[in-house]
Amino acid sequence: MRFVPLGLLLALLLGVPSALAHEVHLHDGTVIEGKVLEDTKAEVVIETTFDGKKTISKTEVARVDTSVPPLREQLQYRGDLAKDDVKALWDLYKWAKKKGFKSELVIVLQRVIELQPKNKRARKLLGHEKVDGEWMSPEEKEAYLAKKHADEMRAKGLVEYKGEWVTPEERDAREKGLIKDGDDWVTKEEYHKRRGEQLIDGEWVRVGEDEGAAYAQKVITDTRLKVAYTWSPHFDIISEVKPKTTERVKEGAEKAFAEMRRVLKPTDDDYPENLDERIQLVLFKKAPQYVRFAKWFNEQEKCEELVPGWVRSVQRQHSFWWTHPRKLVAVYQFPNTDKTFVSNVIHNIGLVLITRYRINFLYPSVWLQEGFAYYLELTTQGYTQSFTLGKGGSGGGAKGPVWLDSKKWKGELKKLVAEGRDPPMKRIARMTHDQFSYVELVKSWSVVDMLIQWDRGKFKAFIDATKERGSTGDPKNEEEALREAYGLDYRKLDSRWREFVQNGFKQP
Repeated sequence: MRFVPLGLLLALLLGVPSALAHEVHLHDGTVIEGKVLEDTKAEVVIETTFDGKKTISKTEVARVDTSVPPLREQLQYRGDLAKDDVKALWDLYKWAKKKGFKSELVIVLQRVIELQPKNKRARKLLGHEKVDGEWMSPEEKEAYLAKKHADEMRAKGLVEYKGEWVTPEERDAREKGLIKDGDDWVTKEEYHKRRGEQLIDGEWVRVGEDEGAAYAQKVITDTRLKVAYTWSPHFDIISEVKPKTTERVKEGAEKAFAEMRRVLKPTDDDYPENLDERIQLVLFKKAPQYVRFAKWFNEQEKCEELVPGWVRSVQRQHSFWWTHPRKLVAVYQFPNTDKTFVSNVIHNIGLVLITRYRINFLYPSVWLQEGFAYYLELTTQGYTQSFTLGKGGSGGGAKGPVWLDSKKWKGELKKLVAEGRDPPMKRIARMTHDQFSYVELVKSWSVVDMLIQWDRGKFKAFIDATKERGSTGDPKNEEEALREAYGLDYRKLDSRWREFVQNGFKQP
């Protein structure tokens, strides 16, 4: 490589003109250093070393000294002497730095690097860094990393769009003016609709807020219960529990609804997000208030006419849910913790959602109802503490305490599968609610979890088919729907599920 002499580089940088030199002493003691360009009877013009050109009236000048070369000429001279001698270049660097030069120091350091590319000291003084084993200037580093990042993004199948790396799908969606909501790209109208809003006179307003508040006031007036109303995009919350607890319920309920939408992809025909499909959540501290409300609700909705003995039945429970025509969940807390209370509410919401889906009021089989409700709890909350067993009690015998901790469910299921003791799906599908024990409930959750993990589209098709057949919880129709969606009967479903469990609850 052929180098340009350092002195020439410095001369080009300094732009030194040829003229006399070099110090102008003023009467006030100031000394101005540089190269004198003009020295007349009226004025002195000097190109200073660091402060540009100055014109000084001769009345201010005490004397002009041209015996000492200007600093810039000295720098050029020293640069010529240093040539390709690294040690001399370092001496030049120290001298120039002491004299106040700045940008000129860069040229000296760059010459050092030209002669010794791996000179660590010079590199660091220039702000260079080692990147992937190579020394780079800040500009080189920025360009290198930008190219590297771009190559990595393209390798992932991403494209650049308005300064961001996005999927081709996202780019196309944005170009259409769509908005990201969870996994979906939706129109502005759909985005607001999902948040419980509708466009009225050019403004997005909450759906059902007035109606929800009116229903809460009716509850207060008729029952004399001290409750407060809270609006949520898909729920009207009528509560006497602590505001913090109410907020936890609200957050969990909306997460559960969003997960239902993510899994089942409901259309307006499946589950319209409108005033008619809003769900009331009625939350109480203790049983007496809950019972008072249940009796009042029965008077309003005529529950006993549809379900004989309904009032007496719900009095023995911590909660109840209803789907026709009003969609409602009522729960009381005492003596449970907030965590258990929220869990119970979310579980009941899951039962309402799976029943109201497709709006034909057909109840899926118990295993599908419970499995889906537990799926919503565990997916959105990370735990479940609601155990909705019927008259059969725990049914788990000595295993009851183990099954009470949802963190242990997978381990216990693995043991059952290893020992060949898990209940077959053909039997589970025929069981009534009061026949279920913990084992059947937990396997139901795990089977639903497996089917959704396997293919959400197929799970939707399975649920749709069970609804379309018009026979509530009929195992034969349900098995046929399973064949249509997944190509499995109950026996093959068991086999697939056992592989799923043995594979660490991942698809085999």
